[in-house]
Amino acid sequence: MPTEERNRFARGLGDGYSYVGASFAFAFAILLFGALGWLVDGWLHSRPAFAIVGGFLGGFGGFMSIYYRVQRDIAQEKRDKARAEGKGPGA
Repeated sequence: MPTEERNRFARGLGDGYSYVGASFAFAFAILLFGALGWLVDGWLHSRPAFAIVGGFLGGFGGFMSIYYRVQRDIAQEKRDKARAEGKGPGA
C-alpha cells in the first residue's frame, strides 16, 4: 500500500473515531440534562416535567453539536479540494 494511500486510510479511521466520540457526547448530553431535570423535579416535586424537558434540551444540544461539526468538516473538505486544484487561497 503506497504511503499516501495509507495516510489517507489512517486519517479516515481517525475521523471515524472522532464521530464515535461525538455520538458518545450526544448520549452524555441527554443523560446529563435529563439527570439535572430529574434533580430539579425532586426539588420542586414536579416529576417528570423537568426531566423530560432536560432530556430534550440535551438531545437538541447534542444534535446541533454534531450538525455543526459535520458542516465544518464538509467546508474544510471543500477548501482542501479547492486548494489541491489550485483555486483557493494558499494554493
